[in-house]
Amino acid sequence: DSLTVKLNASHSHLSMKMAELRFDLTQSVLSVKENLEKRFGTPVQNMSLQLQDSSGNLVASMNDDKAVLGHYGAHEGYNLHIVDSNPSPAMGQIEDLSQVKKYEISEEDYSKRDDSFRKFKEKQIKNKNPAFVNKPDVPTFKEEADKIKVGDRCQVHLGNRRGEVKYVGKLEGFMFNLAEQYFVGVLLDEPVGDSDGKINGKKVFDCPMKYGIFVKANELSVGDFPPLDDFDDDEDE
Repeated sequence: DSLTVKLNASHSHLSMKMAELRFDLTQSVLSVKENLEKRFGTPVQNMSLQLQDSSGNLVASMNDDKAVLGHYGAHEGYNLHIVDSNPSPAMGQIEDLSQVKKYEISEEDYSKRDDSFRKFKEKQIKNKNPAFVNKPDVPTFKEEADKIKVGDRCQVHLGNRRGEVKYVGKLEGFMFNLAEQYFVGVLLDEPVGDSDGKINGKKVFDCPMKYGIFVKANELSVGDFPPLDDFDDDEDE
């Protein structure tokens, strides 16, 4: 669906980030805030939203609650940054596990319990629940990444954009499946990207704005991909 976009989300008073949250470009800013309130806990009335590009640069301050998300130019991979004007004093403790009193149970007592997750899982496997039997691994694209090295010429599948590989590996600041996947940073031949080589404000490789792009390792090909010559078509005629 061309009206659907996956965005990341971050918070001014929390280090946690959420990746690939699905939004509709026709959603109002107020609707987006209500969605994020459920995920981060900041009340809508205390929330200001900033739209950042994939490198963490400010694209727009989303100040009009009645405007739709698409009005601010949201693109796939962009970040919604929450600025909390009245954070709870306890908010910083949400991620501080040292503040949580831990409950401990012996292995023997845990094994005796009939309501444990272990017993539940054993029952599901016995009943051949497909969610617990032969559950497929999440692809990391490491095999594809191992065949790519910095300096390789490449072509990104989407748009056939060409350039040079500048980074291969995992990216910091992502959560869940994305944190385990391998990405490739590309310095494009033309300003048709969406990055300046930074992720969440941290430089991964040197690159002018719009000349950079990050893609998963399975989303490009490496090989003999010289820069395109605008006159090639004319010479072939």
